[in-house]
Amino acid sequence: MSALGLILACHVLAQAKRSPAQDFLDRLETRMQQEITVARSDQADNAKTLAASQSLLSEAQSAKNAAAIAGAQHAIDLAGKALEKNKLREQRASRALSWVQRLKREAASSRRPMGAFMPRTDGDVEVEPKDGGPARKMSGDEPPVAEPGDTVKTGKNGSADLFLPDGSDISVGAGSAVMLAEDGLRLLLGRIKAEVKHRLDKKFEVRTPSAVTSVRGTAFVVRELPGKPSAVIVLRGTVAFSDIKGTKTVLVNAGQQSYILPDGAPAEPSAANLQDMPKWWEQ
Repeated sequence: MSALGLILACHVLAQAKRSPAQDFLDRLETRMQQEITVARSDQADNAKTLAASQSLLSEAQSAKNAAAIAGAQHAIDLAGKALEKNKLREQRASRALSWVQRLKREAASSRRPMGAFMPRTDGDVEVEPKDGGPARKMSGDEPPVAEPGDTVKTGKNGSADLFLPDGSDISVGAGSAVMLAEDGLRLLLGRIKAEVKHRLDKKFEVRTPSAVTSVRGTAFVVRELPGKPSAVIVLRGTVAFSDIKGTKTVLVNAGQQSYILPDGAPAEPSAANLQDMPKWWEQ
């Protein structure tokens, strides 16, 4: 075998030995590094805006212009909040990167599958393993990961972001329970916001006890709240929303919503009030 052939053979062998979890961690590492870079760049922009606004405030105070003072103070408040938000983004991404790098070192000796990585967990968040073992509370001492079949639960003051191996991003709201399924998610309780990467091979599904939301690439919110019907709100793209038996399916476009009627069928899509809709995933 030629030297080039030997090198290629070794490369193929090395790739074959890599687990899907290792590939996922490589992508996560790049993503967290990019998030840190963007957060730092945004902080620099926030700092410039804050300094400019403070300068305008000084000028307005010198001119004793009440309207200008109020406007400059408002701009200062906005810039200050944005700066703190981006500092928190950097801190979270840095912690997540540390975990990814630690998990990468351990991945070579572990063949355990990875169903989700959680770059952010706030409040009470725990993972119930699929085998029925004791739940793991997410803390700084616990790896922020879940395996396929595990259920992620958030308390009344909890929330979490999940990155899935297929590139999808899931934000889990307070008081929710989400199981990681082979073809998507099972929303047992609560609400999620999903950003699903475009897929040609198969659909990504979010199932509730009474409905199925199927997509190939879009952004949407699914709700399964006590005393209320399963519902979907589409932020971007189009989703297929069906009753759990698949008897009826409606196509819900961006800016629309649908829900399960008392007879078990999905309602015809109607306009959703996106402007006043609580954006809990942005907090």
